Amino acid sequence: MPPLNGLESAASALRYYERKQEVVANNLANLSTTGFKQQRIFAQLLDGIRPVARTSSDLAVGTLRQTGSPMDVAIEGDGFFVVSTPAGERYTRGGTVRVDDKNFLVDSDGNRFLGMKKNEPLKMLDGPVEITPTGEVRQNGQVVDIIRMEGAPKDGELQREGHSLWIPPTDNKQVVPIESRRVRQGHLEESNVNSMSALVDMVTVQRSFASVQKAIIEMDRTNETATTQLAKPL
Repeated sequence: MPPLNGLESAASALRYYERKQEVVANNLANLSTTGFKQQRIFAQLLDGIRPVARTSSDLAVGTLRQTGSPMDVAIEGDGFFVVSTPAGERYTRGGTVRVDDKNFLVDSDGNRFLGMKKNEPLKMLDGPVEITPTGEVRQNGQVVDIIRMEGAPKDGELQREGHSLWIPPTDNKQVVPIESRRVRQGHLEESNVNSMSALVDMVTVQRSFASVQKAIIEMDRTNETATTQLAKPL
């Protein structure tokens, strides 16, 4: 592969900063999204000089906010609830839940929570819903089921789907032991985006982008000078 010239390197840098700005803007836009996990972006150098944007998800737990509503549920610590969607099983960190018109426990988008007994959607009874710290779902003193909970793979990156769902790994699933669970009914997990850090990142990206643009303009002027002045016949 031929070596990159200054303009090509600068163009790669612009593409990197464009992508970084998209990621930071998306983090800021989801500052108030329940359970949202921010993305982090870093540059991978190709050919030792060309930066290419790579992203990873920060799975750090956000602040748990007490709401007092029995239909709000969050996970303190690591792990995910498992829900059934039209595209297959997905992970979620919880949020506001409800019982749908067919008596299934679902999330805000209508995805059904899966239980451990038969690995089927939780079919609810009549009466108030109680969810214990271990994820056990009870109604009228009767145990309906235990919500399935799995952990993120230790050696891989979960693929994000939308703002609040994750695609589980195809194998090596990590089941969260009952004794290790810390489910909090009446709580919501806030986004783990730090607003001040994200705003600083946005300003830094904009300044870096402007600096590269200026460098491109100067290189273009230099090329024009070389073409129109230095190349003139004597």
